[in-house]
Amino acid sequence: MRGFVITILSIAIVMMLILLAVSFRNVEVSTERALIEPLPLIYAAYLLDDIGYEFHSIIGPGMSMNQSNDSMKITIADTLHDRNHSAEILAYEEFLTGEVASRTASNISTDFTNLTSGEIKLFINEDYVYSNDHDDRALLFTRQGGTGASSYDVHFIITAVRSNVTHMAFDENGTLNVTIHYTDLNGTGVEQGKVFADQANSFKVDYADGSSMIVTAGQAAGNNGSLKMEAGGINADVSWSAVLPPIDPEKKMGYEYDATITYLQGKVSKHSRIGK
Repeated sequence: MRGFVITILSIAIVMMLILLAVSFRNVEVSTERALIEPLPLIYAAYLLDDIGYEFHSIIGPGMSMNQSNDSMKITIADTLHDRNHSAEILAYEEFLTGEVASRTASNISTDFTNLTSGEIKLFINEDYVYSNDHDDRALLFTRQGGTGASSYDVHFIITAVRSNVTHMAFDENGTLNVTIHYTDLNGTGVEQGKVFADQANSFKVDYADGSSMIVTAGQAAGNNGSLKMEAGGINADVSWSAVLPPIDPEKKMGYEYDATITYLQGKVSKHSRIGK
């Protein structure tokens, strides 16, 4: 009788140990699943972030944004030249959809069509548009309905001999402050004053080789308070900053190229413009 009881107790203990082991294993599996399932989503976020950085390094421009309580300042550094970046863009597109997709066990498709025509276009803070048309050596910063810019500070450098300057028609009653620093083989000059944001106010420098540089502040592309720069027949290193109204808290602060990517990995699917 005692042996029977001991046997029953032993079996019960073994069963309890088995159930405990199964319970621990179920907890372990659940923990692993909780840790592993979000990984594709995390990978997607990091990958798209990296792609934004790589895109920026390939085609630019240099950009910074600083938000304060009463304004936002955007600064952009770029180049006006006749170089088309379509070859680099197409090569990077092939790299993403091929090697990157293979290494991450994902399905990646892209649409960079709008960037292979010679024009690089950015959407800034979901409202503003900045474009650099390398074929025409022209850049434009604007916003549908007006930018609301209170000032522009423009710099450009050109390797040529200056032959003539057509000054901007400033008006002390204007609402848009404009400062232009221009450097060439003659040295550096400064143009500074106020203009009206609803008028096309232009400053032009002509060079001895027949080339020119035109800066227009105010009315451009049908929108008030815009900025346009055109290098006629010559290359130019340019930078400019704009003081704008503070960003709407419901808007996203950052920029996106006029290019999209679709990323699929397991249950994770993400379609968005490429940006930061």
